[in-house]
Amino acid sequence: MPLRLATWNVEYAAGAEKNAARLDRILSENADIWVLTETHDELSLLPTHGSVTTVQRPTGRRGGRWTAIWSRWPLAAVVVDDPVRTVAAIVAAPTGALMVYGPVLPWGADPGPDPANPARGWSEMDRVLPLQLAEWRRLQTDHPGLPLVVAGDLNMNLDGPHYYGTKRCRETLLAGMESLGMACSTLTERVPAGALRYPPIDHVLVPSSWSTRVASAWEGTTPEGTRLSDHSGLLVEVVELRSP
Repeated sequence: MPLRLATWNVEYAAGAEKNAARLDRILSENADIWVLTETHDELSLLPTHGSVTTVQRPTGRRGGRWTAIWSRWPLAAVVVDDPVRTVAAIVAAPTGALMVYGPVLPWGADPGPDPANPARGWSEMDRVLPLQLAEWRRLQTDHPGLPLVVAGDLNMNLDGPHYYGTKRCRETLLAGMESLGMACSTLTERVPAGALRYPPIDHVLVPSSWSTRVASAWEGTTPEGTRLSDHSGLLVEVVELRSP
């Protein structure tokens, strides 16, 4: 069976009824590895999946996390530079071990970590993106031969009509991916036609030698009009894990 990787920003899993609907959506996709962003301890994939998470982030109710990696196979946490915003794990997949990195990149109005000196515009993205790219390179260097997958909330579309992000950040990310031998599996042109109203800003990045397809994509609002998230979700199937 192909490796199935999925990501979704779940808006801190607020509301018990909505959370049950989120979980139903997640379980229906049957993904092997999930990277959930803006998540919460109340949204649990146990017992089918185990997890590693970022440290708790104050959100108004205890248990909020910026990112969680859930895997149906054994996984071990890897030390990251920013344990509030990012998480990484080595996953023992049957197809071979891989490194999964789950980030949340800053959004347009992200004030940054210093309340006394808040960031303006997209300046927090300008600061954080190069740091994360450098960490991806470090993980590749520290774990040679271990494929790196980056999945999560990148807060920008990478192709198609402009939706969210800035040209300079998009160019920085695309150039960084190329230098690391990675490719985006979730470009707008690869999403099934009609599945999403807007280009995705959450992505799954994989080694450029891999063959993948977007198997499923869904809006954050249900067809009945219930908002489960302000982000769409995506599921990627790895059709072939070719070596570079």
